[in-house]
Amino acid sequence: MMLSTLLVCLAAAADSPRQLALTPEGGALILRAAPAQGELPQPLVDARKLAESLRYEEAVVEYQRYLAIGERPARERAEALLELGFIHLVLGDEANADIRAASALELDPGLELPASSAARQVDFLNKARKDFITRARLRVEPRLDDDAPGLVRVKVADPQQKVKRVLLRHALAATGPFHSTQMECRAEACTGAIPPPQDTNSFTAWYYVEALDEGQLTLARASGPDEPLQLAVVGRKSWYQSPVVWGIGGAALVAIATVAYLLSPAPPR
Repeated sequence: MMLSTLLVCLAAAADSPRQLALTPEGGALILRAAPAQGELPQPLVDARKLAESLRYEEAVVEYQRYLAIGERPARERAEALLELGFIHLVLGDEANADIRAASALELDPGLELPASSAARQVDFLNKARKDFITRARLRVEPRLDDDAPGLVRVKVADPQQKVKRVLLRHALAATGPFHSTQMECRAEACTGAIPPPQDTNSFTAWYYVEALDEGQLTLARASGPDEPLQLAVVGRKSWYQSPVVWGIGGAALVAIATVAYLLSPAPPR
């Protein structure tokens, strides 16, 4: 989409710092109060300058460089994600636009636009907020003291009742390959176990959880293949090492011996 005109709206006092916010509708650039550029990482500064110059593909690269930086304030990161979402929208990539907006709201659910924002901007954020509120969510729950080794507990929030399957994706290496085990769900609570490797008492597994709809499309994830969760099992006992198994086996042998004794014929006198 080519933007035909540029509109600059002054929203604060003339001596306060400004930040140019891209709006897809009409190619408007809106000035808003922002931190001094010296306080921002250089990739974010460069990304915004490229967006101002309508060099959107290059701006996307710089925004991604900024997002790869570790510790940054949540509000700053959320605003950058939302700006990147608008650029994706301008470029016609609605799927990535929605993903970026959702990520922004994860960081800052109260994120707002300037009052002078274009209607398309406002509609985009409103849609993202509605999707954010009503979408399915997964949350990995803490393990209980008596949980079996490798057991994973997950809570499912599904306001629209679209989740049909919840899968536990697991691997014995951080980079996979990941295998799937379907979790058993009762109401909002789902449980699943990571199968242990053979011939070992201790192991470490990496995993994430995925909720699928009727068409097997992903509705929600807890973590993911790029940043999986980790679970370590130390000293897992094999079945023949378990005192419970030995106790049950011993009791069975005593019962069998008793029955055999009672049913055996009496010795000749």
